[in-house]
Amino acid sequence: MVKGKKIDNETKVKAITSYAKTGNYSETAREVGIHDKTVKKAVMENPKLYEQKKSEFIEKATKIIDKAMDNLDKALDKDDIPVNNLTTVIGTLYDKRALAKGEATTNTTFKVDINVIE
Repeated sequence: MVKGKKIDNETKVKAITSYAKTGNYSETAREVGIHDKTVKKAVMENPKLYEQKKSEFIEKATKIIDKAMDNLDKALDKDDIPVNNLTTVIGTLYDKRALAKGEATTNTTFKVDINVIE
């Protein structure tokens, strides 16, 4: 993209929508075809639209996760489809939804017990 060239509103909306899903400026920039700083600027200048797109993504991901969980239950009962297919989808969407909500996707806590022997 040419430096200093303005992007149209449609591209801004695509960038904001993509960033709401990925949470990654570089990935969004590659997907949309603009510079990552342009993505960041579009997101920062349109916080309400970003929050709307993030909420829409969270809602859609939740629906898909729920549907996949239902299908997983059915598949487990019937031995119909490979369970690993569904668990991959559920896990990926769960992580993406957690990121969109600002939640951790890994267990970042640990416990250390120190026993002092005297």
